[in-house]
Amino acid sequence: MSITSVGFVPAAPLLVPQVAGGSSQLDEELREACRVVARRLAATTDDAITVVAPVVTGAAWSTDATWGFEGFGVPREPADDRPRLPWPIGIGDWLLDDVGWTGRRNYIGVADDGSVSTDLAAGALLLVGDGTARRTEKAPGHLDERAEAFDVQIADAIRSGDVAALGGLDTALAADLLCAGAPVWRWLSVVIGGDHVAEADLLSDTAPYGVGYFAGWWRISP
Repeated sequence: MSITSVGFVPAAPLLVPQVAGGSSQLDEELREACRVVARRLAATTDDAITVVAPVVTGAAWSTDATWGFEGFGVPREPADDRPRLPWPIGIGDWLLDDVGWTGRRNYIGVADDGSVSTDLAAGALLLVGDGTARRTEKAPGHLDERAEAFDVQIADAIRSGDVAALGGLDTALAADLLCAGAPVWRWLSVVIGGDHVAEADLLSDTAPYGVGYFAGWWRISP
């Protein structure tokens, strides 16, 4: 198994213009950064792109499944009767469609304890996950003054390609700060193993709704 590159994007439904609705232009800069991440993944592999996101129970989904955001009140058009992916994984799947990826795809959900129930295929990884959700009073978890510094740790780790720092984030503090991406990043640190990050780039670091959103990319070298 060989991982060629890793992409980081947020689990933000607003990335999908139909879900964002009339405010979609406000998030276009973040959306475009995520498109750049997905295009870079596509450029580094002839194998599969595996979408990985946090879920309640670790699992894998059929490659016949697809994205759908009916839970946000947005029907898919044109209609598609394939099984639906959990929405965080669906965001990554939608992004691959948006940039025109026609190659193979796999889907993995990582539980809070970092467990999954599938083997990993060769290719690139698209990790979908948020930072803290307590950056402001109007954030989902309301304000916690520790949240901004925690997100700085995440951004610095992605920017510098520091696998150990990203995987070693304080588990209890991550839970307190509602950092949904932490289990996925811990999982990544195990998956990469002896490989190292040959090139790292943080394209976006923002928290417009009190939630830490990151778009980044790593090129992996064995």
